[in-house]
Amino acid sequence: MSAPEIPKPRPANVPGRARLERVTVVLPWDLDPRLSAFPRTPRDGQLVVLETRAKPLALPFHRQKLALVVSALRHFVAERRAAGFVVEHLVADDYATGVTEMIAWAKPREVHAMEPREWAIDRRFRTLPITLHADGGPGGHFLGSREEFLAWARGRKVLRMEHFYPRMRRALGVLVDQQGRPTGGQWSFDTENRKHARGVEVPAIPWIAPDEITRAALRFAARAGRWGTLEPFGWPVTRADALGWLDDFIRGRLERFGPYEDAIRTDARFLFHSLLSVPLNLGLLHPRELVDHAVEAYRARRLPLASVEGFVRQVIGWREFIRGIYWHLMPGLREANQLAATRPLPAAFWEPERTELACLRDALASVRDTGYTHHIQRLMVICNYSVLAGLDPRAVSHWFWAAFVDAYEWVELPNVVGMGMFGTDAFTTKPYVASAAYIQRMAGGPKAAPCASCKFDPSKRTGPDACPLNAMYWDFLRQHRAEHARNPRMRVLLQNLDRMKPAELAQIRASAEAHRASLAPLDPPWSFEEDAG
Repeated sequence: MSAPEIPKPRPANVPGRARLERVTVVLPWDLDPRLSAFPRTPRDGQLVVLETRAKPLALPFHRQKLALVVSALRHFVAERRAAGFVVEHLVADDYATGVTEMIAWAKPREVHAMEPREWAIDRRFRTLPITLHADGGPGGHFLGSREEFLAWARGRKVLRMEHFYPRMRRALGVLVDQQGRPTGGQWSFDTENRKHARGVEVPAIPWIAPDEITRAALRFAARAGRWGTLEPFGWPVTRADALGWLDDFIRGRLERFGPYEDAIRTDARFLFHSLLSVPLNLGLLHPRELVDHAVEAYRARRLPLASVEGFVRQVIGWREFIRGIYWHLMPGLREANQLAATRPLPAAFWEPERTELACLRDALASVRDTGYTHHIQRLMVICNYSVLAGLDPRAVSHWFWAAFVDAYEWVELPNVVGMGMFGTDAFTTKPYVASAAYIQRMAGGPKAAPCASCKFDPSKRTGPDACPLNAMYWDFLRQHRAEHARNPRMRVLLQNLDRMKPAELAQIRASAEAHRASLAPLDPPWSFEEDAG
């Protein structure tokens, strides 16, 4: 397939152009002028914003994701120019080529950039005559540097977020007293956040009406995209939009975020989740802003500590931990597959109507329609199903990277392959798998969707109307019993497995294998190029 037409910015190479002096190269997730690589005033340096022809073809990116990234980048260009900065907006074959070509014609005195967030781009940039600024710590995207995480991880036999998170809280002075003890007497209140949201009134998401720049990006995505519903589109594409979303979440949803963060609602897909990972991962917001606003609201309005701590843990605990894990385990993380799962991705991931399993169909349809689902549908519906079905972790990772508007390799790969698919036990202690009972419980019981509207019975393990999750769950435990026999977190589950009679286990195995065999893969007209761009 040929490269899609990219809306033409200012031309890349015009003879006679004045020489640039101190240049900062801007990649699509660097949309924060406060970063350390950026000039503080127009007299301090110029900006070169890069788009590439290779990246839109690297994966079958969701159309809303393409529109989001292009619109946010072009809004950033317009805003920086309005602030008086010289901004060259270039399109190149790939990012490294774009830098090389710019250096050849502009001959700048010095070139700066933030450390790229993707492993392949980072490796290429380190071969160029360019000063790379740390992407974490003061002046970075993240709250800690890569080196700080590697120093913490060095020599540890196990890497666990529950060990990393208190360190971050103390280092940042977040929800701790003067002695470094946690507010409320414990580091996590996760056990309190387990309610279903059946019948709970849910506030509306403040979607943003597209302006002319976004409408142009939507036209581009309509031509270049190969998958996903494009409109309605309402994601924030400017810092002002992102700040508005942050304020709306703190005022209207944070209070009830905690109790319902693991809930599933077919008629209210996003519940009380912030959706702030979308602008955060573009650089439109900084993680410290999210944390400070949440803690300030806790103190000023006496919001529930379980909700505030749960949100803080996602931002400075899990997000920072996952980013550190990515750089610690790359590039081997791409190949991690300790369960030896090899089944190709089913067609339903691209065409949700192909599965009759209501919980999976609803989660996949949410991704198709919006490019988003919240974390429990990602982990306990999509990834849970993927593990039980024996899907190839790398194929599932590719889909997440392409399909979610907030997904980039640094965040999706450890989450999907490590936590979601248990492709490695480097930082997780057990596979996150569950039967239909868990889905039904978090949806609000047998009378709540998706289970209530499903053709399968979540209470049955075998038979033509039994939920496939049940048979695959117990068969998964049977298949991998030897690997998990010494794991204390798996002991009760395996004891339940051992109580089953051989005839029942044989029926379960046959039902599970029949469902797996029925999963037809899609032969799409695209490829997956992890290092493209």
